[in-house]
Amino acid sequence: MTFNDENDAMKHFSLFFCFLFAGALCHAQGIQFGRESFAEALAKAEKENKLVFIDAYTTWCGPCKLMSAKTFPDSAVGAFFNAHFVNLKIDAEKDDGPELVQRYGIVYYPTLLFVNARGELAHKAVGYYKPAEFLELGQKAGNPASNLLALEHRYQNGDRGQELLRALTEIKSAALDPAAGKLANDYLKTQGDPGSADNMDFIMRYVDDPFSEGFGFLQKNKAGFENKYSKKDVKQKIDGIFEDYLQRHPELQLGEVQRLYGRVYPEQGERLASNYRLTYYRQRSDMVNFAKSALDHYTRFPCDDADELNEIAWLFVQNVTDTGMLEKALAWAQQSVALSETSYNQETLARLYLKLGRKKQAAAAARRAVELAKTAGEDATQSQELLDKINGK
Repeated sequence: MTFNDENDAMKHFSLFFCFLFAGALCHAQGIQFGRESFAEALAKAEKENKLVFIDAYTTWCGPCKLMSAKTFPDSAVGAFFNAHFVNLKIDAEKDDGPELVQRYGIVYYPTLLFVNARGELAHKAVGYYKPAEFLELGQKAGNPASNLLALEHRYQNGDRGQELLRALTEIKSAALDPAAGKLANDYLKTQGDPGSADNMDFIMRYVDDPFSEGFGFLQKNKAGFENKYSKKDVKQKIDGIFEDYLQRHPELQLGEVQRLYGRVYPEQGERLASNYRLTYYRQRSDMVNFAKSALDHYTRFPCDDADELNEIAWLFVQNVTDTGMLEKALAWAQQSVALSETSYNQETLARLYLKLGRKKQAAAAARRAVELAKTAGEDATQSQELLDKINGK
């Protein structure tokens, strides 16, 4: 290659070095994940006096992909993590993944692990983090005085100070550790005024046990929480506590679930618990107790929803033979028709009349079901077959 003058040569070399420099910058951006095994990463961490950062992911996890696309490529994140950690991406379902899942109690993805050279868990978090949040997480994880490992050592050695309890609650909550709820309640016991603005925030964020003192305070002061936040926010918090507790305790028996309803929803707990009994017995195909519970429920808690009444009456059509119980179901079906007549509740009514031996009324209801279905452009085949059966065709 030749140049016309010295200036051309200088321009060429300037561009050349710019491209080199830009390439180096591109290479330096983002976290540089190694290809070594977990054991090799631990050895490297010991040699370099670093922690191992592990992005435990799965190929089907949406937040995992978002972290890889938005957070890990960030230049500030890359600069910090490349300098302070040995970085690994590990598919939780392949190679070292299953062993790490068991070893570090991985349940959710992404799980972000920080492990020392001895394999001890120094810090842990779960879920998607934006770059700034993730950088803060890395700084906390790398601090030997305030990371999870350090705080747990202090706790195990008897420290129950409010500063430690709060910090440990926050860290374990970020890791979705079930122990966070108990720690939160222990922290609140150290507070002279659980109703302070800061403690109300703490309760809304961390309390997760419906039988804890913290939740009891929330229930007793529900109006105050609704004023500070909103009725919607408080309802979502209470509903979330209930649902999470049920999910964490799948072994709860019927009586225990009824007690839970009473605790979480004191104003309507009896009705909700009664309704739960219906679901409980239905899911277990115990239709004898289902029918008894349904009679009790709709006697104590009358319903004015046409669809619900039709559904419960239809279940009696399918599963009940006792005449007295069928008479109750007939009343529900009649009420459903009175509230909002459809081909569906008229067919339910017809089948109940038939089971009770009232063929004339059954035929009239079946004819009406056929008429309504045809008018609405619905399939009337089933109702017509019932009508033909009643008429002996």
